[in-house]
Amino acid sequence: MFKDFDERYTPRTIDDIVFHSQDAREVIEDCVSGALGFPASGKNGILLYGVNGTGKSALAKLLPDLFESSFGNEQANFATYVNISQGGDNGAKVIDSIKHKAVLMPYCNRYNYYVLDEVDNLRTEAMDSLKAAMNVASFQNVFILTTNKLSAIERGVQDRCIRIEFNAAPATAWLDKFKQVLSDYGVMHVTDEDALRIIELCNGSAREIMLAARQLVVRHYRKNGMQLKVAA
Repeated sequence: MFKDFDERYTPRTIDDIVFHSQDAREVIEDCVSGALGFPASGKNGILLYGVNGTGKSALAKLLPDLFESSFGNEQANFATYVNISQGGDNGAKVIDSIKHKAVLMPYCNRYNYYVLDEVDNLRTEAMDSLKAAMNVASFQNVFILTTNKLSAIERGVQDRCIRIEFNAAPATAWLDKFKQVLSDYGVMHVTDEDALRIIELCNGSAREIMLAARQLVVRHYRKNGMQLKVAA
């Protein structure tokens, strides 16, 4: 019964993102809308930093489409999405490829987009190469970076970014989404007080919060003798 769960609840608009503060939300909105004049003055990166599980990666993947929507386009085409893993060359070849792509004019987009998840895994030389890549035609290239370790990001890369703290949101910020998931599965008996207590136990992790919602659904189905359909 949860076969399409992730597809149903993957964020598709900025309203689907649970922010830890209104300030963080407003900075993102101002970047996307152009109100902040981004990219400009040598800043063409957005660096989302904070603890695990707060939705940084989900927002990072969504941002190219949000930018293009603000310009009247349906979605971002040919955006580059890379998770920088540990080991191997730690993204060195990826950054080198980006340096070559950055000189090209955007095709069917307002900007070229480069989404680098867990950018703190870059080695020192690759981090320096990223800084150089961000200097290439900075007016037409937008870099969206995520990290759990802000201190591991080279100062020059940070200086080229708008830094946005993305830590755990309060339980109250998650309440509506949590209750909506339960409602979608017919679980109507959970009070706001009980829901908040459960959410608080998840320490702001979106993964834990959505798991807690599924567990409540399963308990409700089992208690009421309803069929539990195993996802294929």
